[in-house]
Amino acid sequence: MPNPVQEFLARLAAGDLPAALDLVAPDAVFAPEGPADLPIYGHFAGREGAARLFRTLGDLFDTESFEIFTWAETGDTVFAHGAMRHRVRQSGATVESGFALVVTLAAGKIAHWRIFENTAAFQAALG
Repeated sequence: MPNPVQEFLARLAAGDLPAALDLVAPDAVFAPEGPADLPIYGHFAGREGAARLFRTLGDLFDTESFEIFTWAETGDTVFAHGAMRHRVRQSGATVESGFALVVTLAAGKIAHWRIFENTAAFQAALG
């Protein structure tokens, strides 16, 4: 059985953001690490914040690949390691990055989300 993070990502990949948000706790915090001048980084609170983050990602990028190499779980924490490639919609530039994802669950829902990626690559692609 997939964990809630796997299910969340599968729903996003299927283009069903509302169904993905059903797996997010009402008071969740999505906190992708990166430069504050890029709209894909910062502090996104609650389901509304998560929706804003993933809509922004969808507005800026076409995802060409998003692959998880490793999953690990301990207690209420889920870890993932993988790689992704996106095409910037405005310029056609591509950005590739490895990533590490750390998610804390509460009552089976996503409560805290952090992703660590090659922020310099994203800044260069969006610059």
